[in-house]
Amino acid sequence: AGESHLQDSPRSRFFRMGVQAPPRLLELAGQSLLRNEALAIAALEELPVELFPRLFTAAFAGRHTHAVKAMVQAWPFPYLPMGALMKDYQPHLETFQAALDGLDLLLAEEVRPR
Repeated sequence: AGESHLQDSPRSRFFRMGVQAPPRLLELAGQSLLRNEALAIAALEELPVELFPRLFTAAFAGRHTHAVKAMVQAWPFPYLPMGALMKDYQPHLETFQAALDGLDLLLAEEVRPR
C-alpha cells in the first residue's frame, strides 16, 4: 500500500511529467517589458548592452513588431544575427518586415551626402 501512495504523490507525478527548468529572472523581466512595447522601446536607451540579444530574440519570437523595429535601429553590435533567428523561429511576415524597416531607417540615418 505504501508503494502506491508513493506513485500518486505530487512529487512522483512531477517527475513522470518531465522536469522543465523554471524561467530565469532575465527571461521573466524581458517578457514583462515586452508586454508594453512602448515601455520596452523607451527603455532601450537605458538597457545594458548585454541584454539586447536576449530581449531582441524574445521580441522577434513573440512577434513584437514595434519593439523589433526599434531594437534594430538601436542595435549596439556590428552583427545582427537575423539568419539564426529566421532558422530558429520561422518568423511571421510582419515581424520580419519590422526588422527590415528598422534596417532601412538605420541605413537612412547613416547615409550622409558627400
